[in-house]
Amino acid sequence: MMTSEQLFVLVILAIVVIVVAAIQISKNRHRIKRALLNLLKTIPRFWQRKAPGAEGPVAQLDPKALTAEESEAELDRLQRVIEDRKQIARNADLPHHLWGLYKNLLRYTHPESSGPSDQDGRWYDVNILQVKTQSGLHEIEFELKDAKYKFVNDEENQNWSDRTKYFSVFLYDDSDRCLVEVPMKLKVDRWGRNYAVLSDGPKAFLPGNWVSDIINVKLKHQSLRNREIRAQKHQDRLSEIEDLKDRFGILD
Repeated sequence: MMTSEQLFVLVILAIVVIVVAAIQISKNRHRIKRALLNLLKTIPRFWQRKAPGAEGPVAQLDPKALTAEESEAELDRLQRVIEDRKQIARNADLPHHLWGLYKNLLRYTHPESSGPSDQDGRWYDVNILQVKTQSGLHEIEFELKDAKYKFVNDEENQNWSDRTKYFSVFLYDDSDRCLVEVPMKLKVDRWGRNYAVLSDGPKAFLPGNWVSDIINVKLKHQSLRNREIRAQKHQDRLSEIEDLKDRFGILD
């Protein structure tokens, strides 16, 4: 049997423990709250993992086996996923980068071009392998970081409508997979031929490491091209200065 003195000591110790615990809870109430919330979030996931049939990957549905309602739901799901992927490409400004790189490559592979490429066809970080036109398709095969790609432009195969033409620029890998299809619009007016990248694209897009490689090399090319333009404008101004001095007899 406990004496009254022992019982009193135990009561005092219990009170001290409760007071200390209350103080610690007050100091760390936010941390304790987060821990409890995380525990509550974990419980549903635990039961989901333990639920019968929840383990293992979900089997791919055979489109031919879908009912009318299931096919409608699957199409809606795919359209949402595709729109998300399109938005990834738009956020990276990928269609414009692709079009810019294609124009630059086309410019330096033109027979009359005197661009800064060496005798092996290497242009900056891009090694141009082959340029050809086949069945109305313009193709540029090139190598970048030991990977081979191919640009294809189907502009010549499309018809005109009210001086407007819609076509696509495709990028393929060395397995002939279409990595991206950029929809384009060509408008001919009194100012000439004006190309524009359509905002509803891309029409096809396979994400991968190639995206950053293409964007980086395009930005580098654009920077170097801007430097060339500035240098050429500088030379043109110097020539104009000399010409004006000569024609108006202005001496230094």
